[in-house]
Amino acid sequence: MKELIIQFDSLTNNIIIGIFTGILTTALLYLISRMFADWLIPWLRNIKYTGIDVSGVWETKQDFDNSKEYSLLNLKQEADKLSGLWTISITENGSDQNEIKTFNVSGTIEDRFALLISKNTDRRQIGIGTMLIEAVGNGFELKGCETWYSVDNKTIKSDTICFKRKK
Repeated sequence: MKELIIQFDSLTNNIIIGIFTGILTTALLYLISRMFADWLIPWLRNIKYTGIDVSGVWETKQDFDNSKEYSLLNLKQEADKLSGLWTISITENGSDQNEIKTFNVSGTIEDRFALLISKNTDRRQIGIGTMLIEAVGNGFELKGCETWYSVDNKTIKSDTICFKRKK
C-alpha cells in the first residue's frame, strides 16, 4: 500500500511539474515572439528603408462653397508605414462657430507617394476618406487628391489638397 502512495505522489508531482513547465515555456515563447514583432522587425525595416521621411505636423487651409477648413495632419512614420491623427476645424460661411472632426490615419509611402486612409475617431458619426499625396519640391509640401463621404450631400466627393510642413 505504501508503494502505491509513493507512486501516486511521484505521478502527481510529474503532472504538476509538466503543467508548470508547459505554461512557463508558452509564456517565454510568447515574450520572444512579441520582442521580434515589436522591436526587431521595425528596427530592421527602418534600417532598410531609404525613402523620404514625412513624419511631423502638416497643415492646410481649404475654401469650399459653404465652409472654410483648417486642418492639421500629425504623421508618424516607421519605414514605409504611416499612422497619425488628422484634425479638421470646419467653419461654415457667415458663422463664428466651428466644428472639429478628428480622424485616425493609416497608410503607406513608396518613393515619394503616400496613400492614406482616414476614419473618424467618433464612432457615432460616419467619416471615411482616402488621400493620394506626393512629396514635392524639397519635401516641405504634400500635394494630391482626397476623397471622402460627404454626410451633408450624401455623396462621395473629391478635391485637391496641399499640406505644408508646419515649422
